[in-house]
Amino acid sequence: MEKSLKYVFSVVFVSIMTGCGVGIVLTPPSPNQFAQYKDECNNGDANACYILGNMYKDGIGTSENTYHAKKAYKKACERNKSVACRELGKMYADKRKNENVDKKQVSQEGVSLNASQFEIVKQLCYGGDAKECYNLGKMYEKAIGTRKNYAKAFKVYKASCESSNKYTLKACYALGRFYNDGLGIRRNYSRAEKLFKHTCKSNYAKGCGELGNMYLYGQGVKKNINLAIQLLQKGCKDNNTKACTRLGTLFITGEVVKEDYARAHTFFDKACTDGDALACFNMGNIYENGIGRAQNKENAKEFYSKACRAGLKESCSSLENLQ
Repeated sequence: MEKSLKYVFSVVFVSIMTGCGVGIVLTPPSPNQFAQYKDECNNGDANACYILGNMYKDGIGTSENTYHAKKAYKKACERNKSVACRELGKMYADKRKNENVDKKQVSQEGVSLNASQFEIVKQLCYGGDAKECYNLGKMYEKAIGTRKNYAKAFKVYKASCESSNKYTLKACYALGRFYNDGLGIRRNYSRAEKLFKHTCKSNYAKGCGELGNMYLYGQGVKKNINLAIQLLQKGCKDNNTKACTRLGTLFITGEVVKEDYARAHTFFDKACTDGDALACFNMGNIYENGIGRAQNKENAKEFYSKACRAGLKESCSSLENLQ
């Protein structure tokens, strides 16, 4: 089978005694240099590790071995060899079957990350990859492979938001949340509004939900109930669980809108299904007390249990009282 040899070049520096500086001669690695690069990589030479990774990947001086290629690229990446980080990132993206993946994962907004990828994602972000800056922000925010650090998450979300690609809207939405909630930065409703408005107008409806919440309570904007409801509904349709839960609360309490238990149930049920603990707790309340539904203690226990497992202590107490 013909190999997809890219001719990775090793660098040989040749001094030129003419006062013009140092010349650089580029030569392709020879198969018989495999052992040399392997030894140099083991001794901590990042450039040698990168070349070794390519030799393993393309079968130069050895048989093709994706597993060892990844190990060599990883060593080079950890020593700030950005081109090795890019190669390793591509291999992760290809989902090669022989990769030993850390099982700790988080999936949100289409992002799937694991703790073992932190250094790789970090290097790719610092190398200018906007997608990886968004991913790195998620890792800092959710403490995946590193300690939780809102200030660093804010910084890389900002870098991704200011770039121009398909990940911009996700990063801008995240950045808006940080301004709105004061995470890693002083709270700034004006900037949050601009970011949510930008994402909403670009049909990233999660931003619409957050913007609706701002109009509902007049946070940095003039209160507008009708507009708030419209925006919250748009956000809820795009699985913004906060927007669904907020709508459910409005319709069940009759706050600023007419009470509508059926609609409240629909919004809470959707949000609970999508993983919102507060919505599950509210569903438990509905069935425990028979609010717009026949009283059903078993259903109440089921919803209280979901919210309790998600960490809502109040729901744990309610579940205990029903036992």
